Amino acid sequence: MSTLPTSRTEATGTKFSLAAMQRARALSQLAVRRIASAVRPGMTQRQACDLATATLQKLEIERNWHPVIVRFGEDTLKTFREASDPARVLGERDIFFIDIGPVWDGHEGDAGDSFVVGDDARMAACAEAARTLWHEVAARWRADRLSGQALYAFAAERAQAMGWRLNLDIKGHRVCDFPHAIYQAGRLGDFGLCPATGLWILEIQIAHPALPFGAFYEDLLIADDAARAAAGGAATEQLFSYGTLQLQSVQMATFGRLLAGRLDQLPGYRLERLAIRDPAVVATSGKSHHPIVVPTGRAEDGVDGAVFAITPAELALSDAYEVEDYRRERVRLASGLEAWAYVDARGQPR
Repeated sequence: MSTLPTSRTEATGTKFSLAAMQRARALSQLAVRRIASAVRPGMTQRQACDLATATLQKLEIERNWHPVIVRFGEDTLKTFREASDPARVLGERDIFFIDIGPVWDGHEGDAGDSFVVGDDARMAACAEAARTLWHEVAARWRADRLSGQALYAFAAERAQAMGWRLNLDIKGHRVCDFPHAIYQAGRLGDFGLCPATGLWILEIQIAHPALPFGAFYEDLLIADDAARAAAGGAATEQLFSYGTLQLQSVQMATFGRLLAGRLDQLPGYRLERLAIRDPAVVATSGKSHHPIVVPTGRAEDGVDGAVFAITPAELALSDAYEVEDYRRERVRLASGLEAWAYVDARGQPR
């Protein structure tokens, strides 16, 4: 899959980096998962948007290149240009989606996904269908080098076969080093060539054929080999965890996958408990207090945990998960392995 612009439609700035695009993608996806974990029934759409904005600010984005969008219930059927009701309340059995466009290191992220509260199986199926359809369309792009127009024709055909209605008013768009808008590239679904890797967002919005709700999913189109290279390729970083990063739920919310670890120990430290003030982190871990390690300098002290091999991009996601009371530091474990660990940063420069 070519990374070179085929025309001004796929032009980029002088600072463009595929690795930076992948990092913006990963951080944006982390932000969506963190926002979603803190959304609760009884919230209004305005409150959820405020939550999303606060979460992005804590993650230290540079700016938003498009407004934060959170839609509940029937509003999940609307296009992004259609007005939604900021006072709409999320029900106990409901569906919602989040769409954000933050800028990280001068590069545009764009991430969106749908989530369900309660036990409505039809809503859950709709949210999952949006993701499934996105991956089917992306797979066709990778395998057959289809044009943007052909991709959305295929998406409409597959959506109908799956029993959903595809909203063809939503057809994807360009991203790159900020701002992509200067290139006036138009919509992906109107692009007559095969889109280059790392430059286009594939958007999928579907609707239930009879009931008043839908779902949304979007992600960056990136070739498998480019994704591996931009993500840091091999898992070259060793991370020692003695706390919540060992939980499968936290790993999925932070990295989008489960980690394989091995037991080890951090000598010369003891465990204390830290009250977590960030509601999004509490929602992700399910715990109001997290363990934190404090150095003692005594050889007889040690903290048990697990060490995980992760990519440099995943290490950045781990940094974003931890609150400011932690500092990432290089340590030597009991096995002799050197690894990163999050230690007590209170009262010290981060």
